[in-house]
Amino acid sequence: MQLEEFRKSKNLSHKKLADLLGITGTSPGSTVFRWCNKERIPRPKFMQIIKQKTNGKVKPSSFYE
Repeated sequence: MQLEEFRKSKNLSHKKLADLLGITGTSPGSTVFRWCNKERIPRPKFMQIIKQKTNGKVKPSSFYE
């Protein structure tokens, strides 16, 4: 499952998904937006957090498909 699919299935905004994943910084919603739209690939540390917080539904390999 792609991160964007997960986000839509849970009816989350990009900001709410950032909150769920514990993403902080200047614009966490924008960061997650870029990950969801494959404009950027999360660092390995965040890939593991994504896998954990989505209960394994979103795997690191999904960012390379």
